[in-house]
Amino acid sequence: MELISPNISTAIELIVSSISTSIVNLIVFSIIPFLWWFARHRKEIGFFHWLGFFKPHLKSKWWVLILFAIVYYFFYSFDFTQLVDAETLEYIENSSAVSANAFAGLGAAAILPALIQNFIANGVAEEILYRGFLCKRLCSKLGTTQGIVLQAVLFGLMHNILYIIAGLQVGLWYHTLTFLFTGMGALLLGWLNEKIYNGSILPSILLHGAGNFISTMLVSM
Repeated sequence: MELISPNISTAIELIVSSISTSIVNLIVFSIIPFLWWFARHRKEIGFFHWLGFFKPHLKSKWWVLILFAIVYYFFYSFDFTQLVDAETLEYIENSSAVSANAFAGLGAAAILPALIQNFIANGVAEEILYRGFLCKRLCSKLGTTQGIVLQAVLFGLMHNILYIIAGLQVGLWYHTLTFLFTGMGALLLGWLNEKIYNGSILPSILLHGAGNFISTMLVSM
């Protein structure tokens, strides 16, 4: 007699895996920021406040935030996979190297591991390095707009590099779409933090995590 359904058993495994991934990602993505802060700024400001972990305060007009929300909604709701050929799309959807595929078919059992994976392993960890560290350092050196754009380019390239390291054979066109899509997302998140709010990275953490979580749950259904 089977006491635990396959979905629940898989979800438990994913919870453990997501927690492990979150711990590793938080350490790896925080090493360089921490060392930089420790060497240069530890006597001036606390580490987390230096990264942008403080209460967000709207510094732009309210209509700018609404306009941003509209732009972000249409950006995130656009299905760029419609620009991908069927063969490549099938390859991606069946590849174990794509983390979201591990949640396929789990339904509601995917909620907890997906929350951990997307809000901590991805949302918090990636925002620490890219919007908390790189974006702020680049903005201080190059100017806000230039810094936001450059961190977005680096964020897009990171995803291309991760695909290559994972051994995904997706071709130049898919790499180009990935770069444009993830880079534009990073551009919007950086703009949200630095131009619309007061430099807090909490808005981008929430938006980043929520976007990835929704995408993962769509895969799980």
